[in-house]
Amino acid sequence: MKKVIYIQYSDPVHWPVLMHGAHILAEKKASIMMLGAQNIKEESNRVQFTTHQNIKIKLLGYVSPGLLQKIHYLFFNIWILAHVLIWRPDVVYASEKLVCPIAYLIKKFFGRIKLIYFEPMYAGVGSDIKPKLVREYRKKLAAIADLCMLPNEPRLEKFIEDVGDHGNAIFVYNLPRHQEFEEIPMREQNTKEKLKLFCFGHIGADRLPPELFEALEKLKDEVELVIAGIDSGGMENYSSKINEQIKKRSLENNVNLVGLIKKRSDLLEQCSKADVGLAFTGKSFRPEFRTEGGSQRPFEYMGLGLVLLVTDLKEWEDFFVKDGYGYSCDSESSESIKDILLELHQKKDELYEQGKSNKEKILSEWNYSNEFKKVEKYI
Repeated sequence: MKKVIYIQYSDPVHWPVLMHGAHILAEKKASIMMLGAQNIKEESNRVQFTTHQNIKIKLLGYVSPGLLQKIHYLFFNIWILAHVLIWRPDVVYASEKLVCPIAYLIKKFFGRIKLIYFEPMYAGVGSDIKPKLVREYRKKLAAIADLCMLPNEPRLEKFIEDVGDHGNAIFVYNLPRHQEFEEIPMREQNTKEKLKLFCFGHIGADRLPPELFEALEKLKDEVELVIAGIDSGGMENYSSKINEQIKKRSLENNVNLVGLIKKRSDLLEQCSKADVGLAFTGKSFRPEFRTEGGSQRPFEYMGLGLVLLVTDLKEWEDFFVKDGYGYSCDSESSESIKDILLELHQKKDELYEQGKSNKEKILSEWNYSNEFKKVEKYI
């Protein structure tokens, strides 16, 4: 039985793609230990993820930013090293930038251990990386890791530009596990008056722009929106701004801000009842932050039988709209949003059939079981 240690200075359950990979390996009889640190202070904002019996998760407690957190980070690295020495894994799966220093040392001094580095969020030039040694060790780790994984091709190209081409980097789309959707039935055809939108995950102005609520104000009889999630780190308390929009525009019967649905299975079940998955992204973001495949959310909507509504960025339109998986609009224009929502409201029957095709696409092709095969050969 192979032994795999996942390391990240955060809670791995907040990164579904990590859990998906761990489940795939666990189902193939690998023994998985996930070592991390709680990165969300409020327990009410922590999600719950059902894990395989071969997966064990161990977390250090939450510590607020400051001197104590620096000491905590130092202890975390020692704690990781101790587990490697005692448990003697075959593979270490380093899954975010802050573990680059300890991952480099593990590979340097325990060469027999296969080291996989996965970078879910961009960590190169222009990103906010502290301490500085993390960026230095990111580059060193990239040179000796057995495999470096990025979530899409533009991110791969940017990574190679940052750290050099060592012939060990690939892109692996952040796709969902199809098993999560197999037992969730396709929703009943929408015979109600209103088109139902759903948005989940971290919320902010890029995903839920003010223009959206301006458009909804003009479509009170046609559209309703459910929002399930928590504020993004860079958009502190954006949910209060949403509530202000709801009150200002009298959208109480059209917008339901339910907050975090802690249990992932409950979240997926509720989302599956909607017609359209809202997957806007910021137009001002650099391509490595916004490109398709970097976010799992659109694929999750598809797996639940929803049709996508995305921002009219070329890369998103080429990937999702061109082949009929969804529609696009200018997410910074209330008129553009209004027009597309009105169009979708008028073709609810067509959306149902598109949603069925989307679900089948995820079950048969666009899923992490297929995509993760690129990684398994290195383990």
